[in-house]
Amino acid sequence: MKAIEFQEHNVKIAEHQPEYETLPALYNKEEGSMTFCFELDEEELEQVKATGKIYIKQLTFGKAMQPIGGSCLKEVLIKE
Repeated sequence: MKAIEFQEHNVKIAEHQPEYETLPALYNKEEGSMTFCFELDEEELEQVKATGKIYIKQLTFGKAMQPIGGSCLKEVLIKE
């Protein structure tokens, strides 16, 4: 799974931090949210098709967990 640029992205998180991969995101100040887009390769698509599952890990660095949302449709998460 690879984070990819998408039309609406307006920031790149960790762009110059070699220990991390750059994470393109849409930052929405009014909503207090960040939206990301990930692309799955063929093997990952087959795994999702077979299991119907995707696992997500959020680093909290010991802080409180924040709500997350997910969708296969960008319109669900990005309201224009």
